[in-house]
Amino acid sequence: MKEIYLNFGKEINSCDIQNLNKTLEKLEPGQEIIIQLEAADAHQADVVIENLRNSNFDLQPHGGHNGEYYIIAKKKG
Repeated sequence: MKEIYLNFGKEINSCDIQNLNKTLEKLEPGQEIIIQLEAADAHQADVVIENLRNSNFDLQPHGGHNGEYYIIAKKKG
């Protein structure tokens, strides 16, 4: 199974969202995407979560070590 990783760093901007949407379009059912953000900026994840849900993905947010926050999403099939 193919997994895609995206790291948005400190701030999510419109280019990040465009990149996310292009990537989501390429994924097939059952494939996963892992998105990393800095935990201090996890409040910015709302736009990412909305795009994932609108693109037919199941998702789970996870707090990580060293100030990281992850969203793990799998395309529904």
